[in-house]
Amino acid sequence: MKDDQDHFNVLRQIHKKKESSQRELASELGFSLGKLNYVMKALQVKGLIKIENFKNNPKKVNYFYI
Repeated sequence: MKDDQDHFNVLRQIHKKKESSQRELASELGFSLGKLNYVMKALQVKGLIKIENFKNNPKKVNYFYI
């Protein structure tokens, strides 16, 4: 049940601030960076988000969450 609430909070925060970095999301949600990574991977496995890597982006944004 707690995981579901964490998943919902992450989805809501991504929707609210689409340009946030993982560090910003973790800080705003009160999560450690490791916990946020765990939740993001779980959301990806469930098909609720897509994570795309943009390492060659000149702005140096490494990942984009859809």
